[in-house]
Amino acid sequence: MMSDDRAATAVGRLVAEGVLSREQADAVLAALAVEQAAAARGKVLAEIAAYLGTGLLFGGIFLVMDSSWEDLGRPVRVGVLAIAAAGLLFGGVLLAGALFTRQRAYGARARLASVLFALASIALAAAVGTALEDGSSDAAWVSACAVGAVVAILGYLALPSVLGMLVCACFVPAAIAGLLTEVFDLDDAWGSAAVLLVGGAWFALTRIGALIETQVGYLIAMVTSVAAAQSIDVEGRAWAYGLTALVALVCFVLYATQRSTVLVIGGGVSIALAAGEAVSEWTDDALGAAVVVVAIGAITLAFGAFQLTRSQKKPS
Repeated sequence: MMSDDRAATAVGRLVAEGVLSREQADAVLAALAVEQAAAARGKVLAEIAAYLGTGLLFGGIFLVMDSSWEDLGRPVRVGVLAIAAAGLLFGGVLLAGALFTRQRAYGARARLASVLFALASIALAAAVGTALEDGSSDAAWVSACAVGAVVAILGYLALPSVLGMLVCACFVPAAIAGLLTEVFDLDDAWGSAAVLLVGGAWFALTRIGALIETQVGYLIAMVTSVAAAQSIDVEGRAWAYGLTALVALVCFVLYATQRSTVLVIGGGVSIALAAGEAVSEWTDDALGAAVVVVAIGAITLAFGAFQLTRSQKKPS
């Protein structure tokens, strides 16, 4: 439908050419405004109906799983999940159509298509996990996460969205850690280190603007990195709180180049976690040491607030 500016321009041209009077032009613009408002309401209702239908579809599948899932044979269960995944993928592609560009990833069709792609990755991962559940349970969940990660990444590349980022953030670290620890039989520390590198990749991709949403990208990067750092347990907790402090340093360095609230909050939380763990280990949970950490934090906060106040009072 024609935008308001283009419609006003076209009607204004007709008035200038003497085809329409000013009263007739106002009537035409008013009628167009009514039609556009009705069309907008129709799109909202259609989007709500689509989400409602998706929710009911998955609700029905969960009801089947809860009531008679165990009674169904494994091929039937795999088939149900595979058909659901195929249907979701087909619906996402059908809805997306020519929307496979970053510039047009914000419309109602694009939002619904991104939801369908995300649900398809979950359904397909469940189908793979169900198909392999009679064998090694470790191989089943690793394969499921790997398939889910591949589909989630492809879905995001096809149609970037915040939901796609979140699904990738769930599947990719689990798949990488599972491959290293379960398939290649490496120590858990290697899996945690690999996930820490994944968090670093999220930081890098967000900083260079490769992701659709900066704040969400940094949030995923911090949660992934801190969770990986905290899971490393090699001869004590030194590596855990040391790497957590490194994450905080990365956040503050990035904040110096790109003002993002998520970065400064994440850096503060990370350094607080690292300092608390370090002091607790060094002093055997001594109360006095904890009080010293609180005092240092308060002094640092007061100094920063004082400097900010001074900078605001200085004439520009």
